[in-house]
Amino acid sequence: MRVTARRTVRRRLMGSRTISIEPASRSRPFGSGAIRILIGFGLILAIATPLLLLPVSHSGQAPTVLEALFTAISAICVTGLVVVDTQTHWSHFGEAVILGLIQVGGLGYMAGMGIVLWVLGRNLGLRDRNLMRLYYGAPTMRESASFVRTIVLYTLTFEVLGTLALFGGFISAGVPVARSVWWAVFHAISAFNVAGFNVTGEDMRPFADDPAVLIPMIVLCLAGSLGAVPVILGVLRLDPRRMPLDAKMVLAAAVCVVGGSALFIGVTEWANTGTLATVAESDRPVLALFQASMWVSGFSAVETGLLHEHTKLFESVLMLIGGAAGSPAGGLKLGTLAVLVAGSVAALRGRESVIAFGRMLPQAVIRQAVGIVFAFAAVHFVVSMILLRTTTQPFIDVLYETSSAVGTVGWSTGITPDLGTTATIVVMITILVGRFLPLLLVLQIARPRRAPVGAQLMDNVRLG
Repeated sequence: MRVTARRTVRRRLMGSRTISIEPASRSRPFGSGAIRILIGFGLILAIATPLLLLPVSHSGQAPTVLEALFTAISAICVTGLVVVDTQTHWSHFGEAVILGLIQVGGLGYMAGMGIVLWVLGRNLGLRDRNLMRLYYGAPTMRESASFVRTIVLYTLTFEVLGTLALFGGFISAGVPVARSVWWAVFHAISAFNVAGFNVTGEDMRPFADDPAVLIPMIVLCLAGSLGAVPVILGVLRLDPRRMPLDAKMVLAAAVCVVGGSALFIGVTEWANTGTLATVAESDRPVLALFQASMWVSGFSAVETGLLHEHTKLFESVLMLIGGAAGSPAGGLKLGTLAVLVAGSVAALRGRESVIAFGRMLPQAVIRQAVGIVFAFAAVHFVVSMILLRTTTQPFIDVLYETSSAVGTVGWSTGITPDLGTTATIVVMITILVGRFLPLLLVLQIARPRRAPVGAQLMDNVRLG
């Protein structure tokens, strides 16, 4: 026998509610964030360029407007490419202006990038916010203030300790005390912010066989190129189980890039009397490691123009990789490289999902990585073609210079002062594009999306 039961469901009487519907505002192509950033950037250049043109800023021949503007852009974009020698052309005041631009361009970019991403994140859905946190290190609302404080403390700590270490290294190398103080301060800030500017007049070549100078520079450049999050979570805490996936992938990519590059440079340049062979064999491993560690900062302890052609080609690719997201380094970013490698391995193995360190990566991140690589490759190709058309420099040197500008690195074979007006302007624009292209891509990702109308038919395309 079936028993039927009845239940009475009582609901609380709800009051009336007024809902107002307003028309959606049209979104701008890149949003107001990009406009504000560009305005702020333009204001800084508008102040810095006249300062560099003042008589007190130079120690010899007065710079042209183009030379002052190029130097200001290179400094604030922490690139390091120069059209005049920093040590001989600029006075101490001019060097101080350049150093201030480096600090603003490095520390300000790291903190400002986090805040911009946080503001954008408030207008995104949960999925996009998670993707931005994974790929760009965007902080949440609660993490924002702590994030900026951490970056400032992280930066100042390494710069102070680096200054002390470099001061000891310069003193032991016989540099006068007063000069050692200024050199230590300047190079510590320049190295941590991966700027590549130097005031020795010969880059780091006078210290090619001096580990007391090279090792602090290596530590500063690595700490700056990796950023606060991977170093604090992955290196200082020394607890792999608590590391987020982003930190694991960045550190793994950094170890592969630096270790592989040091091995390649050491093997290919070991007997080159213009580069590694200028020092004793016992000093060459440290020198090779130094060169490999400068892939985002642009310092060099060897004559870059005397590298073998295949080494220049290798470093041209290396410069495009860049450092970690959230650091002052430019380029594709180590996270992009790691995601692309993981996706390629999964594709070659015929796997539908991409797994890294036991975690599955979202397909959207894979697509974004491919898009970023394509964007940088397109910029590099176009700029290389323009420079080859407007200069008479060798092909490999132009390729090298283009990679340095796009990746905001600063390595050069010495052709920068001889490029000519047109090519110099092209390089300036390229530095700006290389610096802000990742941020513009983030703003593009943050644009409101229209819902697709209807389902699209799926078809296939032959590959291979």
